Amino acid sequence: MKPTEAIRPAAARDVTPTTTEPAPDPAACKVTTFVEIRNFTDAHERAEAFIRAKCHHVRTEGLSLHIKFTRAKGRDFDGYYRLDDRRIVIAVKRRLRYPRVGEYGIATTPTRSRVARRPWKLVWHPGTFESADDLLVFAAGHEFWHFLCHTGQRTRDHETRANCNGFLWLNEFQRWQGPPEPVAPVALMPPRPEAAATGERPGQQSRAGRPNSSVSYATSSAREEQWQQIELFPHASGHG
Repeated sequence: MKPTEAIRPAAARDVTPTTTEPAPDPAACKVTTFVEIRNFTDAHERAEAFIRAKCHHVRTEGLSLHIKFTRAKGRDFDGYYRLDDRRIVIAVKRRLRYPRVGEYGIATTPTRSRVARRPWKLVWHPGTFESADDLLVFAAGHEFWHFLCHTGQRTRDHETRANCNGFLWLNEFQRWQGPPEPVAPVALMPPRPEAAATGERPGQQSRAGRPNSSVSYATSSAREEQWQQIELFPHASGHG
């Protein structure tokens, strides 16, 4: 087990906006952070470094984050955000074969189907995970969104929006060269993954005349049951 590490606040100075120099965007600036990150795996240092760098862009007072292995049945990885003590736990299963592909709900859209149990259907997006670090970063992005909404730093605390943030972190992490390369600020509102990848609106036709995404829509009871199973993640007193 690695020793407890904490991010220490960098020197800060007050910036007074003027008529010629606009106030800086808080989402684009590093802020004072206190977060305890404990890695119990003795591995996955690259994922840990990326998550640590992300923490520099938001307020994390009182937050602790644990990286572990899991033995959960039927899942490649697991995680939760516990409201009571502001703790995020992310865990990955050992000895998995990669790449692995998963499909996650990223939005809902209205449906007029008379047989559907709900007046909306889920929009699904596939993700490819090349390593255990990819799984951990996706889980961290998901749970971090719940933390940000819980602390009032972001809004729209939904599972679909948390999955969008997970995909946003994953896509950046897969291109990241590691320290000392900086990471992007935490998004004020994470876009749907297909929109982030193409720069176009979800569902918009690409120049080639094909939809710009490989998302799928579903209302069947089987897919709804699957959605209940993959809401990241089951929890007793917090967000999954």
